[in-house]
Amino acid sequence: MKKYIFTLILSQLLLLGIFSQTVVKMSLPPQSKEPLKVTVLFDEEVPEGMPVVLGLMGYSVSGGIEPYTYEWVQNGKVVGRGDIVIITPAKGDKFELKATDKNRCYSVSSFSMKVISRLGKHNEENDKNSAYKIYPTWVKDDRIHIELPYFESPIQTKVRIFDVRGTLKYQSVITESTIVSCNLPDGSYFVSVQTDDFHKVEKIIVNH
Repeated sequence: MKKYIFTLILSQLLLLGIFSQTVVKMSLPPQSKEPLKVTVLFDEEVPEGMPVVLGLMGYSVSGGIEPYTYEWVQNGKVVGRGDIVIITPAKGDKFELKATDKNRCYSVSSFSMKVISRLGKHNEENDKNSAYKIYPTWVKDDRIHIELPYFESPIQTKVRIFDVRGTLKYQSVITESTIVSCNLPDGSYFVSVQTDDFHKVEKIIVNH
């Protein structure tokens, strides 16, 4: 009888040992306090057929777990995967911005753009567009002229240069006409000049 009891206790201990070895502690990914949400804030009028820089202040992402990745879609086709994208809109185009967080949760925001005919713009917009000059469009000496209209009080103007993939290559803030010196490899770029109420983009080609 004692031998039977000893054998039974030993068997139970062995079973407990086996089961204890199968217990695995899993580390769960960090959880966000709020669900991921992306909102597009871009509501400016843009001329048809002109390149437009979207990103930076043009959308808001909240919740989820950083870092975020992005996917820009124009009429069902992916046109960019960074936090900045350069597009050429046409009337009737449909856009989406998809933001995905570290846990692969995602949020999609659909939006359209206020595309206006270039020939139909009123004279004030035409005059303002002509007052801001970006030249030359064929750059050979790494010098880009940014010409601003005269203001009695200085107005901060943001200057940014992007490559064709939407990667930011240069940025600065100016309050008067300036010559921008930047060492860019040969290729095509977009120069963006932006104030609080005006935005102009010019395509340039750098060829040393």
